[in-house]
Amino acid sequence: MDTSPGHRLNNHTIMPTNMLVLGIESTAHTFGAGVVRDGSIISNVRDMYLPEEGGIHPREAADHHVRVGSDIVHKALEEAAVDDRDLDLVAFSRGPGLGPCLRVGATIARVLSLKNSIPIVGANHCVAHLEIGSLLGAEEPVLLYASGGNTQIIAFVKGRYRVLGETLDIGIGNMLDKLGREMGIPFPAGPRIERLAKGDSDPATKGEEGGGIELLDLPYSVKGMDISFSGIMTAALALRKKGVSVHSICHSVQETCFSMLCEVTERAMAHIGCDEVLLGGGVACNSRLRTMVDIMARERGGRSYAPPPPLAVDNGAMIAFLGQRMFEAGISHTMEETVIDQRFRTDMVDVTWRASREMGMIETPGTASLETGQAASPGTVLGRGAEALITAEDLGGMDVVRKIRLPKGYRLTEIEERIVSTRIRNEARMLAAIRSIGIRTPYVIDVDMHQGSLVMEMLKGPRLAHLLNIMKEEDQRGSLREIGSMIGMLHRNNIVHGDLTTSNFILLEGGENPKLGLIDCSLSEISAEIEKKGVDLRLFFEVFSSTHEGLHGMEDELWSGYYHENPDAEMIRGKLMEITKRGRYMSERWI
Repeated sequence: MDTSPGHRLNNHTIMPTNMLVLGIESTAHTFGAGVVRDGSIISNVRDMYLPEEGGIHPREAADHHVRVGSDIVHKALEEAAVDDRDLDLVAFSRGPGLGPCLRVGATIARVLSLKNSIPIVGANHCVAHLEIGSLLGAEEPVLLYASGGNTQIIAFVKGRYRVLGETLDIGIGNMLDKLGREMGIPFPAGPRIERLAKGDSDPATKGEEGGGIELLDLPYSVKGMDISFSGIMTAALALRKKGVSVHSICHSVQETCFSMLCEVTERAMAHIGCDEVLLGGGVACNSRLRTMVDIMARERGGRSYAPPPPLAVDNGAMIAFLGQRMFEAGISHTMEETVIDQRFRTDMVDVTWRASREMGMIETPGTASLETGQAASPGTVLGRGAEALITAEDLGGMDVVRKIRLPKGYRLTEIEERIVSTRIRNEARMLAAIRSIGIRTPYVIDVDMHQGSLVMEMLKGPRLAHLLNIMKEEDQRGSLREIGSMIGMLHRNNIVHGDLTTSNFILLEGGENPKLGLIDCSLSEISAEIEKKGVDLRLFFEVFSSTHEGLHGMEDELWSGYYHENPDAEMIRGKLMEITKRGRYMSERWI
């Protein structure tokens, strides 16, 4: 059900030809206005609120929008060589964003709508960032949305933009701004941090030269398809207090954070079987991030897309562009329905103007899927995830797989070597630990640190993600019960998997009472912390609810298995609820 307000236009509504749309953006620090004619951008004007010190103050930003709003709209119309009486539609950012700022844009849009007797549409700000990418030719990409308040990994599935992963604490743009503020770099800090990372001079360095830039050892915090930035900022500021150069800090923060973003984006691409990625949001203007994402996509045999900077940052043209698409799909709003929504989630919008992709069988391009109990022939590629290539081999008559961590061109060598070394050792150790509590994992036969590979027993069967959407209902229910039991066993024994998705469960035997194996334990750890167990479950539900939407209503099967194996289930489920309420985009319906 679409929880955003709106109604269909009646069958007698005549869509105007040569349609002219004004879009108004006012979610945060920027007031923007843009004009689109039949999907082509003909003007895009913006003005940014720059605080004298500190970060964005919502009320002061709103006051700025009040001062400049009318002039920006006038300039956008003037640049487009049109009058407001020529408009066929006005669109505005309804959310998410800062309440006082959103209200300014909504008010101006209502005035124009009433004055000229034209329809009005309230658009989702995040969806507008994503939709503008269609101008670049992207068809079904995974979307890396990196802005001030938002950091999300998104895919379009079954008529909605689904959030596969996101920041667990702070948006990448806000983190860079806060880091900059603490180091004396004025708002917005992101562009200046980019220049400092290259060694360029800046008044904020107070004479510090950019030579001798070092890569600092900062926390690399990836949890499945989710990420965390607050620890990186804390560590970076601690180093700054010890006298480490601002150039080294900026360089290291960028390389670490952007490597994390590339990794989780690639993990999402592998999970849903996609070879395109689209960048969006203000941080997507960063040339280093664009380069890294492009390298990652090309290494997978895919392609990346990035809007030009004026369309990547907050702007009115993207709101107009989305507004026209919504209107042409039959969506319009009454005045009563134009109330702003500060927590307007990306996945709340029914995207009726796009053809809906059914997930069905999920296959990763360039990989093979086995039948239950089937062994792959040597040389068969069985997996291509964010970290490794997995191929079948014959080892003295034994069916094995080799998991080799191919060097990631987007990551610096020092970061790459540290991650590979840590994760190979950890995976070998955790596979044994998980098997010791009664969960089927592959035996490790050989570890080659120099090559960056593990040779393991082959678990004969497909990844559950490949088949789950197309199974018989009783088999789906059985699989969910078994997953719940396995997670319950892990948590009862103080083991956190760290990357719980249906791609990491192997279907060894099917039917109503399936037998599953568990793989890919490189992010696993031993921990008794209830918080980490709650995050583990959140990671699973976040991805599961996006890629297995058709199984909504079967969540009780999973919980029955979990409760059966874990006496602390109720406490951990309560922690999951608490963690979910902290976030922005995961639905509570699965809890």
